Amino acid sequence: MLSKSSWISMPSRARGTAFLLAPFWATLTLVILAWSLLVDATAFSQDGVLQEPVAEDKAQAADTEEPGALAALVPVRLPIVGNADQSLQQTLLRVRDQLLAEARSQGSADRPALVLRFETRDGDAVQGAGSLFERSFSLARFLTSRDMAEVKTIAYVPQTIRGHAVLPVIACEEIIMDPEAEIGDAGADEPGIQQQGGVTPTVRAAYQEIAELRNNIPLALVVAMLDPSAEVIQVESEDGGRFLLEEDLSPFREENEVINEEVIVAPGAMARFSGREGRQFGFVRLFATDLPSVARALDVPLAALQEDRSLMGDWRPILLEIRGPITPSVASQLETLIGRELKRGANWIGLRIESSGGNAVASTALANVLGRLDGSVLTVAYVPAEARGGAALVALACDRLVMHPEATLASAESQAPAPQADRPARELPPNPFDDAEQPAEGDSLNAALVSVRTLAELRGKSWSLLSATLDPSIEIYEYTNKQTGQLRLMSAAETAERPDSVDWRRAAAPLVKGGSLRLSGVVAQQKGVASQTVENSDQLWQLYGLDHEPALVETNWALQLIEALASPALATLLVMIGIAGLYIEVKTPGVGIGAFVAAVAFLLFFWSKSLDQTAGWLEALLFITGLLFILIEVFVLPGFGIFGLGGGALVIFSLVLASQTFVIPRTQLQMGELRRSLTVVAGAMIGVTALGMAFRRYLPNAPVFNRIMLEPPPLEERIEQAHREVLADYSHLVGLGGTARTDLRPTGKALIADELVDVVAEAEPLDRGTSIVVVSAKANRVVVRAVG
Repeated sequence: MLSKSSWISMPSRARGTAFLLAPFWATLTLVILAWSLLVDATAFSQDGVLQEPVAEDKAQAADTEEPGALAALVPVRLPIVGNADQSLQQTLLRVRDQLLAEARSQGSADRPALVLRFETRDGDAVQGAGSLFERSFSLARFLTSRDMAEVKTIAYVPQTIRGHAVLPVIACEEIIMDPEAEIGDAGADEPGIQQQGGVTPTVRAAYQEIAELRNNIPLALVVAMLDPSAEVIQVESEDGGRFLLEEDLSPFREENEVINEEVIVAPGAMARFSGREGRQFGFVRLFATDLPSVARALDVPLAALQEDRSLMGDWRPILLEIRGPITPSVASQLETLIGRELKRGANWIGLRIESSGGNAVASTALANVLGRLDGSVLTVAYVPAEARGGAALVALACDRLVMHPEATLASAESQAPAPQADRPARELPPNPFDDAEQPAEGDSLNAALVSVRTLAELRGKSWSLLSATLDPSIEIYEYTNKQTGQLRLMSAAETAERPDSVDWRRAAAPLVKGGSLRLSGVVAQQKGVASQTVENSDQLWQLYGLDHEPALVETNWALQLIEALASPALATLLVMIGIAGLYIEVKTPGVGIGAFVAAVAFLLFFWSKSLDQTAGWLEALLFITGLLFILIEVFVLPGFGIFGLGGGALVIFSLVLASQTFVIPRTQLQMGELRRSLTVVAGAMIGVTALGMAFRRYLPNAPVFNRIMLEPPPLEERIEQAHREVLADYSHLVGLGGTARTDLRPTGKALIADELVDVVAEAEPLDRGTSIVVVSAKANRVVVRAVG
């Protein structure tokens, strides 16, 4: 195409020739355009829809198309605890083998890319912290080993992470980060690091080993992320720029001419670097805000970065069912089943949920059990029809939510009036760590909402979305991040709490009019609430590489018996029977019936509490020690009261501890559990008192017990005996000698003039067998002292 300047500079004769040929070129252009449209029109139907090419054409196109680059995605759930490192290593090996097999089949000589997406938890208080050093170091060494040399490992960090989770990130060959995400505070998982003046040499050596092996991030920056006392200086010399620790700067100056120096990290706190800073310092290769941008950055198909759960683990699956309302008993039984199956090695827990909700506190407790499982266990909720209220909360607490396209995820029916403009308590549940903001006593819904907020921080999810399942008055909007394009469902209150609140643009209207949350499976997947939709359960098993439906774990008679024994009513009854048995044994020594009944009752009590996971050896030892102290008070050291009071306190304390999972209550829910535990013990004490009074009155007259328990003498006989004791005269014993037949401390019995008499030692306690002499005798009071 001729520019204006070239046209002016053209000779006049040439300009005339070009002017005459212009119509010819225009006509030729129109003909070519019409021909192309005519040819392309055969590819469209009368409706204007592009027709599918025939099979032969598709095959030819596939033959001529070059195969795309090979890549795979493996999620790394943080924190890295338990045996998560071993599970991840097995997963990485399976994915590696699949990638290498595909590369050989395609004849590709390039190394496939294995992307590790570090899935962090949301909230400033967590952010991936809590990883164990030994597990993180084990995973990092595996990533730098020969086993992973045939694939290129790439760490994708979409959100801020801290703690020892940093170690496997720097063990990857390349790092891709969100520009606003941060990485650092590697020593956050080391307790007392500030007081100790840094981490141990073992931890520091491990970080240095990985940094030197991979050499993708300057060693000085790695040390600064770990050691709060480190100072990092960026130095420019004739050989280029580099990062040095303060202690390495002087030797470097002696051997090089320094052009410029700049302090990058000042001592006093562990360093954190954003994605932008990482790119500036050279250890972050690319920016990416989501998986599509990662795919574009690596030049691989987006489908290659879709998570293939069939390769993610050597699954040992189980299946639980939630049908009908979630009651405290149902939640407790499911919690017991989950704990039992985890001990048996289960690492894939499926929950098939068809429920309209239930008790808010029980649902929240079950959701917290699922939310606190470590990264080695995958929880999958499957909703084929409906999950409402507490059941929806349990589904959202799982790692993955899979729904039927027409299934419903909805909030509970309204349990309270909608909040007024000056009553934001339901819109913004109080912080569970702030004692001044605890919900009012007896408000179970608010107590559940407090627990939900803690759960949301653990799972990295919107607390307002989780809370909306229990409280339909919370309005949920769809927000879009103007910087990254990320979609998130939140309330206005949660958005205002975020430090980047100005970057979120809210949709004009709530997600559902009226505030009541209701999402179909299709909509839930579109909004990122559900991870997948399936038409039936068979597709679900195929999705996770399971050959058949997992074994259904259900409650049996033993578990139901345990739940019954652990219920407050039966627990109170067992304690009453146990104490009553002890009382009978004291009143009928040598028979053993009371001791046997007490032993069985307390054994059932502690056994049920142990299987209910609220009691252990500590509670049993405290109880046994308390009983021993009481026996010492009764039979060995009578009259002092220290062992008796201490033993009674230990017994009560052990019974209270056996009914709860904590020592000191810190939340409103724990305060309620403590009240229930105290009610059980107090009720048992009141019942035992009533039983004692009844036993004292009626036991001597009972058909069986009247033969083994002496009936007290009649009232007239007791009055006559007391009168005779008052008139008793032992003055004739004064001056006579005898022998103490029992220890006199100070009272006891002595044999004086062949007569067994109750005596009192005058000056000091006397041992059994001591020779004594009667000093004085007044009525029935005989005072003695040791001879000599």
